[in-house]
Amino acid sequence: MSVRLGYIAVIVALLSASLGACGAVGLAPSTTGPLEINWQEIHLNPEAPKQRALGVLVYQGGLSLSSKAGNFGGLSGLSLSPKGDALVAVTDQGDLLRATMLFGKDGRLEGLSNVSLQRLRDINGKHLLNRPDKRDQDAEAIERLADGSYLVSFEVTHRVLHYARLRDRPTLFPMPPGIKNSPRNGGLEAMTPLPDGRILVLTEKYRTKGKNNGGAREGDYIGWILDSEGGSLGRVFWPASGLYRPTDLAALPNGDILLLQRRYTVADGQGMRLSQISADQIKPGQRMLDVELARMTPPLSVDSFEGLAVHADPTGGWTIYLLSDDNFNPLQRTLLLRFHLPG
Repeated sequence: MSVRLGYIAVIVALLSASLGACGAVGLAPSTTGPLEINWQEIHLNPEAPKQRALGVLVYQGGLSLSSKAGNFGGLSGLSLSPKGDALVAVTDQGDLLRATMLFGKDGRLEGLSNVSLQRLRDINGKHLLNRPDKRDQDAEAIERLADGSYLVSFEVTHRVLHYARLRDRPTLFPMPPGIKNSPRNGGLEAMTPLPDGRILVLTEKYRTKGKNNGGAREGDYIGWILDSEGGSLGRVFWPASGLYRPTDLAALPNGDILLLQRRYTVADGQGMRLSQISADQIKPGQRMLDVELARMTPPLSVDSFEGLAVHADPTGGWTIYLLSDDNFNPLQRTLLLRFHLPG
């Protein structure tokens, strides 16, 4: 793209952001590098545009994202910059999406800028292969650690990679014992570092069987508490809530955990559930009981939410972001929603 065209693209992006309803930023679509992306602001409830309350949450704007780039989509996992103004997400095809968020004067989410796609590397230093069987590239969660490095978990070939910098060659992070017994597409879907340096991971489809499970009940979802080096401190369990499955975790500064879940049925469509687990339940052998904070079903703007991130709100409470995975399906959407959770 010429300098003149690039300048025009920036002007268009700024004008679109100021107008609010929709916009586009970046350069021409490409496999890696700057990405042209379109957004449209959406209501929490299209049938009741003034609705802002969702359980205990307050809606602060949302975007429906799209792009002509063939590898845009499949977003799973979400992490924020220390200032909370930029995001990184991983995709089912092994790419990393970066973007800066744009906000209105009232704090509402209004758009994105500086959007780019980057191919992740494996422990051999080479870019992840894009295989039809998703054997190498199915990234599901990304979390920023206190030292600025990142953990990325993968399904199909179950593993966690530790990136000192996301553009560099990672190292293999120790795996929880028994994780290889989880379903091919139901491994380490949810992950979060805890304030004390431990790491909590939870599987999407790996569940207890039988009645002898050390305090757990049959059908509970299995997870682990890891130390900062990846060593297992023991298993934890989350009791199923209907058809909802775990998709992401986020820790609050006091050690409590937010748990994102999704469900899908042909009759009722997509559903999202967000709940909270108290810090005193995050210990080995515990059956972690949660308290529901919010639930979304149609006609609300819901899709397959797999990304969750939280950031302290300077006015009090926390800002919550939800990100959906469109599965590269034209009938689904990539949604980025912002909420306020009172303290």
